[in-house]
Amino acid sequence: MQFQTSTTVTALLALLAPGIALAADLPMRTAPASFIAPEPVTSWEGFYAGSFYGAGHSKFTSTQTVGRSVTRTGQTGGALAGYNFQSGAFVYGVEGDLGLHLIRTENPGAAGLIAHSVDTLYSGHLRARFGYDLGAFMPFVAGGLTYNESYLRLPAPNDYQGAVRSRYGWTAGAGLDWKVTAPFVGPLILRAEYLYEGLPSANYTVPGGPVSMKVGTHFLRAALIYTPTLRGWRSPGEGLTADWNGAYAGVLAGYGQSRARTTNGIVSESQTADGALGGLYAGRNIMFGNFMAGFEGSTALTNWKGTGIVPGTLDGLSYRNYIEADIRGRVGYAFGRFLPYLSAGMAWGRSEQIDRVTGSERGRIPTEAWTIGAGVDYMIAERVSARVEYLHQKTLKNISLDLNGAALDQSRSADIVRVGVAYHFH
Repeated sequence: MQFQTSTTVTALLALLAPGIALAADLPMRTAPASFIAPEPVTSWEGFYAGSFYGAGHSKFTSTQTVGRSVTRTGQTGGALAGYNFQSGAFVYGVEGDLGLHLIRTENPGAAGLIAHSVDTLYSGHLRARFGYDLGAFMPFVAGGLTYNESYLRLPAPNDYQGAVRSRYGWTAGAGLDWKVTAPFVGPLILRAEYLYEGLPSANYTVPGGPVSMKVGTHFLRAALIYTPTLRGWRSPGEGLTADWNGAYAGVLAGYGQSRARTTNGIVSESQTADGALGGLYAGRNIMFGNFMAGFEGSTALTNWKGTGIVPGTLDGLSYRNYIEADIRGRVGYAFGRFLPYLSAGMAWGRSEQIDRVTGSERGRIPTEAWTIGAGVDYMIAERVSARVEYLHQKTLKNISLDLNGAALDQSRSADIVRVGVAYHFH
């Protein structure tokens, strides 16, 4: 486009050269015209989605009769999706993201404050964005709401005593989006941004008295984002030919059931937890004729709840799985608008478990599992597909679970049914 414009301008100047030379001999009678900046030739309007990774620096401020703050730098990663509108050079829209954190440290306490450890587990943000189109670059500011869960527990040997609290807060930040074309991947957006997350105080009930804690976190994040040039929708009845090649991203919802088996080495107990889930997924298909090979990841909040018995006791056990993430390879075969597939990979989850008699609580119990599954995608519009899929998980190794100071081992399996809707960036 720039080469054609340059050629056209050169040709016009050649045609007008004699007139310009003659006009140079005439006296100037009017002031030169005011410069008017041209409208941007790029567009940021439309849907976009991607993934991010970065660092977070949290300040945990805990208070009983006195207060003390500690800081820690850790990792964050997750998925994002949003929609931009554009008017001239001004870009505005809304964006949501869900990120899993690894930011935890120890607060040594003080006279009037018990020692404890602190941990921010995950955050979701819903933000309004405002940017300015500079062609390949778009600086922006953003702000809105955040939802977070954080964990506070006592130090060893009493680290089986703790509490998880969720709360809403605010977020604000700024960043820069940059349109690039990457080898083998094609056009995408690279992002660098700063984000602050402020969370109000919440009370954590632990032995030694309730502890009030608030959290403020500075994030630096980098993101890879896909966004298409919108072409409008076509119904399948208008001669739609499915194009499965390329990147895609969407939203998912579904139902999951997990079965945990816990043992103290002598007695084993089982508990079942189930409930809803919802989140984001993204991936990339590579087509070889009708054969598809690709990869995909997802992050979802879950609300799987159940009860059981703490091994070796008569105490009731509450179980809550609150987040799931996975990364899988996929293979499939396209039958026009239908794409059945098989998948396999790794999955990660976290749960909270509580002895309902003693109050012993573990708020970050990690699960690492292998996962296999099958599903079918269906292209319902030119760039939009719908999905239904089944996934099975089983832990790679037993999980260490200490309740009431007793060492327990736990294994877990899960079955998940999910539906989703995705946008294809081809």
